[in-house]
Amino acid sequence: MVETLDVQEKVLEKSAYRDDMLKLLALVTMLVDHIGYMFFPNEMFFRIIGRLAFPIFAYHIALGYSRTSNPKKYVLRLFFFALITQLPYSFFNPSLKFNPIHLNILFTFLMAIGLLYVYDMGILKIRNFIKDKNYVHLLWGMMLLVLAVIIIILPEVISFMVKGFYLEYGLLALVLVLLFHVFQEKTVTAAIGIVLLYLLHGYYRVALFNSAYSSALFWRNLFNFKFVWNKLDFQNGLSQLQRYYLNGLGIFALIPIFGSAHIDSRTITLNKYVGYIFYPAHMTLLIIIAVLLKSY
Repeated sequence: MVETLDVQEKVLEKSAYRDDMLKLLALVTMLVDHIGYMFFPNEMFFRIIGRLAFPIFAYHIALGYSRTSNPKKYVLRLFFFALITQLPYSFFNPSLKFNPIHLNILFTFLMAIGLLYVYDMGILKIRNFIKDKNYVHLLWGMMLLVLAVIIIILPEVISFMVKGFYLEYGLLALVLVLLFHVFQEKTVTAAIGIVLLYLLHGYYRVALFNSAYSSALFWRNLFNFKFVWNKLDFQNGLSQLQRYYLNGLGIFALIPIFGSAHIDSRTITLNKYVGYIFYPAHMTLLIIIAVLLKSY
């Protein structure tokens, strides 16, 4: 019994420092990405490195939702820093143009937590139906799962309806967090699902970005495989993970995410607020530098 407890303590300890190691990698690669975005838009090296950051943050959100002892505090903390971050994020673009309805990734992750909760409740209701054959549980379960689908597509629908609206990573982030949550104990299944997600999302981006946000044209493009394939083939998007498939480079983040469990890095420890503070702070600093450079 004592031996079992020791093993459990080591697993928990391992999880803690593993998270910090991944968090540090995500923060560094995000900084590299944002430096490239603001100051070196034609240098793809910065953006390629930066593709590692987002999947790691998504992974942390899925873990945080499962592990937190106080979900309310966790959500409130995310919401607080989402609000703080929104001001610099609204200016965070090479032209420094103000756009308050470009919402930062913390708002996306808040929505992802809501998605995980709705999904879990739906699955729980369906499991209750399997046990007791109460069709009320089945009805609630199906309704909740439909609501989960609505949550996933909602940012994309709003972007069609409201010009200029953008929820960072939108549909891609929501589904990615969900996959990390659902398959957190099934590494191979999670990896396969995430690769498929990136493939489908690239296809979706071709249809979307060539529709001028016209719903009719978007659906026509989406179901026109020849049109999409010609676009990808011409741009080398799929073969070289460029343009529409640039975000697809995020699949390489699966290497540190799933490989970190086998690396002992107990010397790396970060305060839980470091990531929250770093996000708005580094953007504010980069904006100040950009303003100073423009003034000369």
